[in-house]
Amino acid sequence: MLNYPFTERTRLRVRIEVRDVAHDDPACVLSLRHLTTTEACQRAYIAARDESGLGVSRFGSGEVFDEAGQHLATISYNGRLWPPLPWRSDLKPLAEAPA
Repeated sequence: MLNYPFTERTRLRVRIEVRDVAHDDPACVLSLRHLTTTEACQRAYIAARDESGLGVSRFGSGEVFDEAGQHLATISYNGRLWPPLPWRSDLKPLAEAPA
């Protein structure tokens, strides 16, 4: 998983860009805050995605940050957690989507 020192005081946020493709407007940013684990981030992302009813072209991936702004991970549309690296075909997920 992540090589990150989680404590009971750790707080994470997920940044998601939501696009209105029909109007070619700039993306709106959705921020999910005060999350304590990466699994909580995944679950919050999935809930927001499902509630939005938007598809992958409009509901962007979730970028997970700590309180200091360090980019820790990326959540793909399917809910998997990935390292915060540029995509490569050999990249392995840090965690599958929670059940």
